Amino acid sequence: MAEDQRTSTFTEIRVHGIGDHEYYTSLGLPREKRLNAWVQVAEPPPLPEHQLRIVNWSRSHRRRTGFLWYLAFPFTLVNVAGRMESSAVHRQGSGNGMLRALVFAVGVILTVSQLAWLVVLGETLLRYIPLPPSALNAVPVVAGLLLAGWLLYRYRKVVRRQSERRGQAFIPALVHGVVVVCVALFLVLVRPAQVPWSGWPSAPTPAGTSHLDAMALWIAISISASFLAALALAAHYHAAGTQERQARVPLVAAGILLPVAVLLMHALTALVRMIVDNLLAYVTGLFGLAQRRLHVGILLPYDNPADASDSRLDLFPFLALIAAVAALVAAAVVLGIAKGPGLPPLFRGKAARGRWWHEFTEAAPRLLPFMLPLAVLLAAAGMTTAILLGEGRLGGPWLALAILVLQLFGAAVVLVMLLGQLRPVREVLGKIADIAGFWPVRDHPLAGSSYRDAAVSGISELVSRYSDGVVLVAHSQGSVISAWLLAHGSERNAARERPHLVTAGSPLASLYATFFPAAFSPQLFADVEARTGSWANFWRRTDPVAFPVPGAENRLLLDPRDDGVVRSHSDYWTEPAVMQHIEALSRRPD
Repeated sequence: MAEDQRTSTFTEIRVHGIGDHEYYTSLGLPREKRLNAWVQVAEPPPLPEHQLRIVNWSRSHRRRTGFLWYLAFPFTLVNVAGRMESSAVHRQGSGNGMLRALVFAVGVILTVSQLAWLVVLGETLLRYIPLPPSALNAVPVVAGLLLAGWLLYRYRKVVRRQSERRGQAFIPALVHGVVVVCVALFLVLVRPAQVPWSGWPSAPTPAGTSHLDAMALWIAISISASFLAALALAAHYHAAGTQERQARVPLVAAGILLPVAVLLMHALTALVRMIVDNLLAYVTGLFGLAQRRLHVGILLPYDNPADASDSRLDLFPFLALIAAVAALVAAAVVLGIAKGPGLPPLFRGKAARGRWWHEFTEAAPRLLPFMLPLAVLLAAAGMTTAILLGEGRLGGPWLALAILVLQLFGAAVVLVMLLGQLRPVREVLGKIADIAGFWPVRDHPLAGSSYRDAAVSGISELVSRYSDGVVLVAHSQGSVISAWLLAHGSERNAARERPHLVTAGSPLASLYATFFPAAFSPQLFADVEARTGSWANFWRRTDPVAFPVPGAENRLLLDPRDDGVVRSHSDYWTEPAVMQHIEALSRRPD
């Protein structure tokens, strides 16, 4: 940017954290006062005397995190897991090779699962269309072409245009494309659901024969493989000595994401298929169109619409719910036994809950390696027990009620993903997308797009406009973006500008340095410190993710203050200590 376009005045640039933010939210929360039961009055937050600029990166990210982004979320989790490598200092024997192999294997499992569900959805649709049975052969072909085409599109429009791994991105996309083509051909030639089979999982037909329930078998195989991957990573942690275990904590965190990705893939797509099936049945029945055709497909088994208990696919979300409950039980057991924060204080107020989450985040590297294997074993035992006790014994009004609950939940999923309704759920999903979307697509070509390059480029351009003092004030995830910008900026810009940095409520040390040490290494923090005029980090003990950050001048804030309001992770913008520090920077001579 030309020098005559640069502004000569002290400028504060605010970068918000995760969440669906409007521009004014970075001004701080207003001070509210109730006049009566119907009227409230609010004092606006104080504005600084110097120039203020507000960066908003979440609004544009929200426009990209629509229906397809959420469908890609299982792939995004695998992409995040692939970043959880140990740092270079511990690379020998750290298990990074094992992690890369398992991430790749689970990524391929997800690709095959996506193709399988596309085939199942196509078969579900064809059951209501009067076409000859030979039309089924086209379903895997069409599904394979669609998925292979989407892989090619993602590679050309997203992966290839990223700032990292441009020369190495083609091979993973090619491998997944070849897998899609091979599996599609296998399905056309073998027709797994038409294979005679009397063991588990099988589906009886009116002719008195039983055939393989191919989709249920694949779900069981893929989930079992993801569970084994998680147990392998947990075992690798426990096999290390006491001094080496800390370096292997990120692999345990990756072991959590891998089975979650597979369970989400199957549970959410099963809900979508159930909604599509019921909607088609309702529409065709309402208008007297062609009746549902009862036949054995390629992956979809014979399904009698009069018997709600014979479709394993419709009931799979219940098994996923069992896995979620097992994870909660495992967490409660470890928290109750291990030394640490203990069980959460559910009824002791916001401050106590904030301090508990802060202590849990600090203890997570010690607790997660024990929670993970226990959760996997409990989930496997619970799901197996439910299958053994439930199949062939389900029926009556309770099953009908359960199916109704699943349908309502499926409708809620569709509303959130497709129409953007149910604001509280949408906000939670948006925050998860903000965290996962930091990492560019690398370990799976179908992962959701990243906002990092665009956010860093935009903030860098804004900083370069001001020739005098500049302070980057970054909250939460904004501190991660700002630190990445400063650490990876060009040497020329770093030597010329050296902005001041203020981070508040930052997860840099608690989450990113702990679980992504290869990217957020000690060298990164040293680079940030070297490329800033000063760096102050503000944190609270009631903030779940805020901790002291290496290289910064760390300042602990009391919470609550004299007004009794517990702020936890919010409202750092109007914190008196933060405002006073920035004001002092604005008066500092160059």
